[in-house]
Amino acid sequence: MADKTKLTNMLADKVTDYKRFAFILLALSVFLFIGLIVPNEGVSQYQQIALIGLSVCSLAFAALFHKKAMKAQEQLYSEE
Repeated sequence: MADKTKLTNMLADKVTDYKRFAFILLALSVFLFIGLIVPNEGVSQYQQIALIGLSVCSLAFAALFHKKAMKAQEQLYSEE
């Protein structure tokens, strides 16, 4: 009984953490994208490409963490 409760708590904590990671990465990608939109004369082409790449990577990792959160949540519901 204690092991099942411990597993349930661990899965619930994982779901919460993964959702937080996904939200933070999503917010980061929004800020990076805003940095692309705001006109700035001193930004080189390389810096713009770097911002685009970082924004896309951040979105990809946010999607990955969201998928992991949903997988852990399904496990949590199957355990209960």
